[in-house]
Amino acid sequence: MTCPRFNHVHHTPAPRPTVVDLTSPRATAATSAAKPTIPIPQAERLRPKPKEELPRVCQRPTITIHPGDLGKLDKYRQDRHYLHPSWTDAYRPVRANTEGLNGRAKGHSIDIADPGKRLAHGRVAQTILLALMICTINLDILSAWQNTTGQTATAEPDDTAELPGHVPPPVNPNGLSPPQWAESSAST
Repeated sequence: MTCPRFNHVHHTPAPRPTVVDLTSPRATAATSAAKPTIPIPQAERLRPKPKEELPRVCQRPTITIHPGDLGKLDKYRQDRHYLHPSWTDAYRPVRANTEGLNGRAKGHSIDIADPGKRLAHGRVAQTILLALMICTINLDILSAWQNTTGQTATAEPDDTAELPGHVPPPVNPNGLSPPQWAESSAST
């Protein structure tokens, strides 16, 4: 973060102009122009506060935030430096997966962002239609996986495992198991 109060109080010399390689994200993010700047009110610009009255962030050029300093916002803290190779390795696959799913959801065949695709009125109807659209997207993903790998995602009936000590309930002539209340009344 760039604090103009710090530069105003400490009278730091202006940095020399440098050439920034705009093709390098790390070099672009490291320039002072890329960092957020705190605007100073006009009254304070004319009569600057003494150094002791300035906020802690303006008394030094940098601050350190330790784990736990942010309270409930600590979950948003990242331990890796932004655009560092370890940061890129950690977040690139997650971001690619998320963007891929968003691309499928907002693609041409199923566009969840288009309200014309779900014309029902009411929040409940819209939610149900959106859930059905997402189920369709999941089926599309499974179908694409099956076509790519040539494998089926379902298990054969012979592959199912029986639990030890579990006796399946008897089957009625119509092929259905009797209801629970019928079994409990028959045993009494």
